[in-house]
Amino acid sequence: MGEEKIEEESGERAMKGKIALVVVGYNRPASMKRILESLNRAQYDYEEIPLVISIDHSGNEEVINEAEKFQWEHGYKRLICHEERMGLRKHIISCGDLTHEYGAVMILEDDLYVSPDYYNYAMQTLEKYGDHPEIAGISLNTKRELLESPYPFFPRHTGYDVYFQQFASSWGQVWNRRMWDDFRKWYDEHPTLPGNVNVPLTVLNYPDTSWAKFYQTYVVEQDKYYVFSYDSLTTNFGDAGEHFSHNSSAFQSLLFYGKKQYRMPEFEDGVKYDIFGEPVGLGEFLGVKDEELTCDLWGRKQPESYRRYLLTCCKRPFQEVKQYSMCMKPMELNIMEAVPGTGITLYDTSVKCGKGETEKDSRIRFLEYGYGIINGRDLLKWGLERLAHKVKK
Repeated sequence: MGEEKIEEESGERAMKGKIALVVVGYNRPASMKRILESLNRAQYDYEEIPLVISIDHSGNEEVINEAEKFQWEHGYKRLICHEERMGLRKHIISCGDLTHEYGAVMILEDDLYVSPDYYNYAMQTLEKYGDHPEIAGISLNTKRELLESPYPFFPRHTGYDVYFQQFASSWGQVWNRRMWDDFRKWYDEHPTLPGNVNVPLTVLNYPDTSWAKFYQTYVVEQDKYYVFSYDSLTTNFGDAGEHFSHNSSAFQSLLFYGKKQYRMPEFEDGVKYDIFGEPVGLGEFLGVKDEELTCDLWGRKQPESYRRYLLTCCKRPFQEVKQYSMCMKPMELNIMEAVPGTGITLYDTSVKCGKGETEKDSRIRFLEYGYGIINGRDLLKWGLERLAHKVKK
């Protein structure tokens, strides 16, 4: 890592109990200006909030100029300009290491935009779960689809404002020193990803510049969770950058514009999902042990990961034990309410029986479940237009 050029802050270096904002930039001056202005416009129940702007070396002086002229209205500002190119993964790791200076940091890449209540949510959530050993991070972003999947995600509501998932968010996240040190120790011991962790193949195929593939694998291997809000506190503009060749609105989330005191359950009582977005803890409703159950309702897990019992909406070549409807949303309610039907099946994988189905057959059911009645003509027209656009490019 090259030496840093630091614009020193006024006031004390670290404000006890405050989350330091860490804005990460590289070569997008317009993106840098947009995220910084959204931070200034937000509403804060706290004062003297540290802002760190960390810029990787790109040779683009406009990014540095935007950071230098920005007037932070809610505390002091510190500017770190790296003199050598680090790459995104090393850059984020260096920002996580700032927990040793500030106690807790919020990482915000420059293509994000924050809700007016983002900081208040983060502070309340950190106070509630910051010391819990099974919490590996706090997410500011909430996506409405499964990981790398076209299907909508319907997390179950129980009256609280947050749920838990084994997925490391990269679109705005909070780490305190405990969370970061636990990951950092694991990361230093794993220069390459372990090959026996059950994560989606898309995670393993993330580029080598991705820090998230390591954090997500760590979360699954260590059986930890992130805290997620039902209402997203950040959204992503999908600006062209290291991992995307063109701007896209596909990454926008429904941004929360209210203000509230957040209701948070004890971790043990909260709604939980694994990294695939599959519900955790359905064994008691099925009459089987959770450690003997694989929940793969959307049919995205690898067969070698199946345990004794398999719960899925896909036809699999095993003995059927029980069946349920595939009507209620979220899908686990069909099991919890014992809704009769044939859409969801509990299999005993120790007994081979029958044959499975094609991916095409299950995809049609999932599209109908996720999006309702599909206008086939409009869907075909949209697909042809997208194909023509790609061919033209």
